[in-house]
Amino acid sequence: MATKWEPRFEGEVLPESLFAQAHAATSEVTLITDARQNIVHVSQTFTTITGYSPEDVVGLNCRLLQGPGSDPETKRAMRTAMAAGEPFRGEILNYRKDGSAFWNDLSMVPLRDAGGRIVHYASVQRDINTRIALHEQLRFQAMHDPVTGLPNRVALTGRFQDVFAKGDHTKVTAAVGMIDLDDFRTVNNAFGHEAGDQVLKEWAVRMQANMRDGDFLGRMGGDEFILLVKDIDRAAAPVVLAGILDSLHDVVERPFIVSGRSISVGMSMGLALYPRDGCDMASLLRNADDALYQSKKLKTNRDRWWTLSDTDSVTELGSDLNYLKAGVAGLGGRLESSAIDGYRERLRSGGLESYMQPVIDLRDGSVHLFEALARLRMPDGRIASPGEFLPYLTEDELDLLFVGMIDQALGWVARWDREGLRANISVNLPPSTLLNPDCVELVRTALQRHGISPDRLGLELLESQTLEWEVQRDALDQLVGLGVGLAMDDLGAGYSSLKRLSVLPFNAIKLDRELLTEIRRKPVETLSMIASLIQMGRDFEMNVAIEGLEDLGITEAAVVLGAPLGQGFYLSRPLPAAEAAGWARDFTFDAQMNAPRTYLGGLAYHWQFARLGAPHPRPLGACPLTGLLDDSPASEDVMRWHALQHDPDETHPSAGRLLIDWLVQQIRRKGAGTPGVFTPI
Repeated sequence: MATKWEPRFEGEVLPESLFAQAHAATSEVTLITDARQNIVHVSQTFTTITGYSPEDVVGLNCRLLQGPGSDPETKRAMRTAMAAGEPFRGEILNYRKDGSAFWNDLSMVPLRDAGGRIVHYASVQRDINTRIALHEQLRFQAMHDPVTGLPNRVALTGRFQDVFAKGDHTKVTAAVGMIDLDDFRTVNNAFGHEAGDQVLKEWAVRMQANMRDGDFLGRMGGDEFILLVKDIDRAAAPVVLAGILDSLHDVVERPFIVSGRSISVGMSMGLALYPRDGCDMASLLRNADDALYQSKKLKTNRDRWWTLSDTDSVTELGSDLNYLKAGVAGLGGRLESSAIDGYRERLRSGGLESYMQPVIDLRDGSVHLFEALARLRMPDGRIASPGEFLPYLTEDELDLLFVGMIDQALGWVARWDREGLRANISVNLPPSTLLNPDCVELVRTALQRHGISPDRLGLELLESQTLEWEVQRDALDQLVGLGVGLAMDDLGAGYSSLKRLSVLPFNAIKLDRELLTEIRRKPVETLSMIASLIQMGRDFEMNVAIEGLEDLGITEAAVVLGAPLGQGFYLSRPLPAAEAAGWARDFTFDAQMNAPRTYLGGLAYHWQFARLGAPHPRPLGACPLTGLLDDSPASEDVMRWHALQHDPDETHPSAGRLLIDWLVQQIRRKGAGTPGVFTPI
């Protein structure tokens, strides 16, 4: 019979009645202290929230969770309640083992012995960063288009109000443009709506990269967008506006590459001027829409891609300039059937090869696992990437691909074991394969054939695919029953992710690389979104891997935000499977939370405290940001703003905001920099 575990502290055996009393008092106790507030027991929930194990904290005072951002008034109220022998409930800023801050919804009740003497305290810690993250996520969803991430009509209203409220309109003007992608329906018809969405995403990224700071691009729906160009000097409007619009047309002068296919589109715009063409949002949009109609009507015979609402004023804005024509570029054709047949032949005749891309544990720099990625070696020796052949495979061929990849991946794990490399593996699972009644047996047989424990295999299910719930959910449950891991891949691609996370047996999520595309243009917004998703993974008790770590700056930001796992070209490109073991032996990880070398890493470090209204926890001289700023062209003001974040007596949110703005400016700064001059990534 197993011995019953009894927690001990300094020789004291905690009676079972204590735990019964604690649970009865709090329902979900996470921490028990003695009367002096020394910790005698912590739960797994406490460890999950704080990162502290029982070995780390038993015997220590629970004040170790407090730091410079812990509100003195709240601490005083806590002490007062304890002195009076009363329960306490309040919100307090605490700090995890890794130094990151979290808001704690703390409940604490005294436990008394038979004589009424307080002998212990039981408390419940709740990480309410989730509430903040959810609020931010819902706000973003309410104000942004789910496909492109651009602001929507709701956000547009606020931007118009800014224009109406600011500036001397006798000296400045603003332009409202309504943009339509020419014949975009043809793209959807020829290549599918998923390809169309990819074109829209890339188009939006290119447009924002060419826009001025302060200008606005939003999506109205379909392939219609709103452009708001503000603060144009009326005296220089002909030159300024023409230059802006010329630059924007560059975005469609090169094709969009989607799954290896080249897609070209054109665009048309109708333009209305404020206040000339209207003094309210409805009037300006109506006049811009009328001008768009004229522009599209003349799209095959026009000398510029945009049209003003009043054609008589074209000369006013420089009609004699050399505008670019925005006609519809050819869409090209589908891949020739002979090429598709060639891919299918190689899949069936031994051309399938596995490439390995490592997933790194960002907490200690170890290799967490390798993701096995499919490649086809063509007869001429060329390696074909998945984007070239996956869109053309039938469901039976996807099943064949999955069987081949599972067999190769587990074979490499067995070989690595013989070579002294202990590594797990993950394989992409096509959702259609879950409909194959032999799916679970195929996986079980492959594991047995190679002698690999099920817990060393992970299956990644694409979040962007439609699931047939009952059949596929049953297959997923059976796979998890085998002991294999299940990860949702590409979380954030815009489908019903949260519903799937709540009902399907995932134990890991991978954040889509597309979430990082705007990190240098909109670093604060991107950090907020990534932090919210990492927190969601923590709340769901799932491992979180962030894809798209393409450089040191992004990698440092991921480390600082607490992403457990990471994957991307900065860490390693996909490798031929035979090279993986050698790579793993030589790999060293150089991104550290407490020593950022890039402005993006520094911003992430400062932002994690600023967003919670918390000061930096370390002394100024030991602060990770101090070394970064010392080696940068930071002014005395910037140094002062940073020093104020270490004020133990008062918070300085305005200085913290100014420091964020300065770091964002450095991140957005263009140019490679001069050798010998500090230019963080």
